[in-house]
Amino acid sequence: MGRDSPTQKQKGRHILKSRGVGATASKAPEASAELVNELGASLTRASYERGSLSAHIASTKRDVQQLKLYVDGVLAELLEIHR
Repeated sequence: MGRDSPTQKQKGRHILKSRGVGATASKAPEASAELVNELGASLTRASYERGSLSAHIASTKRDVQQLKLYVDGVLAELLEIHR
């Protein structure tokens, strides 16, 4: 599949390189960014599946509220948003 723009990984590498970060020193930030991308995709998929299940079968309000609390907590941590 052809792309017209750089991937997130390529963008991250470019930023690190432009800041003078060497190849060895950039491994940890690159791995961290990749992990965040993978976990974000996994969380999105799991949340969608759980939400879809709730939409198609009878779910209690408590089940939906629990899912929202979980998603809020994970996103707050990822985005460093703390109340």
